[in-house]
Amino acid sequence: MQPIIGLVSLAGEFEVGFYKTPVLLKIAGENLRKADFKIVKSDTVMYNSKTMKVVVNDLKEKEIDILCVCVGTWSEDHHLLDLLEYIKKPVILWAFPAVDTGSLCGVQQICCVLKELDKEYFYVYGEADDTAVIEEIGRVARAAALKNKLRHVKIGNIGGRIKGMTEIAFDELEIKDRTGVRIVNMDEDELVEAFKLTDMKQAAEYWNNLKTKAGKVSSTDEHGIESIRYYFAMKKLIEEYDLEGIAVKCYPKWMGKICLGYSILSEEGVVCGCEGDVNNTVSMKILYELSNTPTHNADLLYPDPDLNTILFSHCGSGGFSIASSEKDIHLGPVRLADTGVCSLFPAKSGKVTLINLVGRKGTLRMSAIIGEVVECGMEFPGNPMKVKFNKNVDEINRMIANEGVGHHWIGGYGDMSKELEYFCTLNRIRFIKL
Repeated sequence: MQPIIGLVSLAGEFEVGFYKTPVLLKIAGENLRKADFKIVKSDTVMYNSKTMKVVVNDLKEKEIDILCVCVGTWSEDHHLLDLLEYIKKPVILWAFPAVDTGSLCGVQQICCVLKELDKEYFYVYGEADDTAVIEEIGRVARAAALKNKLRHVKIGNIGGRIKGMTEIAFDELEIKDRTGVRIVNMDEDELVEAFKLTDMKQAAEYWNNLKTKAGKVSSTDEHGIESIRYYFAMKKLIEEYDLEGIAVKCYPKWMGKICLGYSILSEEGVVCGCEGDVNNTVSMKILYELSNTPTHNADLLYPDPDLNTILFSHCGSGGFSIASSEKDIHLGPVRLADTGVCSLFPAKSGKVTLINLVGRKGTLRMSAIIGEVVECGMEFPGNPMKVKFNKNVDEINRMIANEGVGHHWIGGYGDMSKELEYFCTLNRIRFIKL
């Protein structure tokens, strides 16, 4: 996901630094491009109504995610307000260090006005080639791009949620309103009928080829072929409904039947949520877009205060690329039911962002915590992921309990905490940093 940044400048024609503003704009644009951001730029400095309209013409009908305004000097604030009537995007206000230009106080003035008008804005301060500023702009831009991307995303829900897990109940309208994602509700019969239409011979060929890529296989060929047929069936529904994610009420009816299909679909860029948890299938999509890597779907199982780690895992439906190694992948039966096929492996090491999304209208909230996945064995028959934290694990669990955070955690590789915080700000979702 590459954000597109609209880059413009604002200055006061009678202020010190006015004639240097085009240079600041040029350097800022060059450094943003070096950081691999796509830029749509207007070279005209806004300082009156005429120049504002030139900028409008340069940017109108252009695809951008966010507007970055290089404030070269103090300026009359209404020119930006007028621009925002045409370019209805969140704003990054960039103030530049100087004693005599008034750039910083000009930005502070504009921040006050935008706050009063309930406009979406962010603030950065630093030179035009400041790496930290460029990185911060990137984080904000990715959050804005994510918001725009999700407005066009559809996620399917087959069969609703499992009984006895009220916590994962979802508010379909609030999800659409706050995240942009539209939920497509489907009956379990649609999956059954799609399964009946799959090709047995094609499924057998696929299964036999897949077995050669795993380190160990203990599931029967009968269950393997059945699992591939469910993969074909889910893929058919995904294509038919134009979905980018799917959540099936898997427990207990579909245990071991759809898990392998989930692993394969994850590698194809389709997020797959367990137990009909729509909220956290949306979470998977969020982390997938930010990391471009399959995500872990896990329960929080066991904190170890001595090592300050927490063991997370679920039954075994993770993408193969997040396994510790290919040879560690075991295609074996699902726990509890001892049937079907799951992708069993310990998680690969690395920085991880774990998030949880729960709630309804008025309470929708995202919780996030950053940790480091450390090496572990098959400490749970699924996709065990042992995470070491800086914060005390007892305090983490206390905060989880106090905030009423759910039990499903989605793990994505990398530190995406700031992007998530900004995404929640843009979408008016409560953000809880654990």
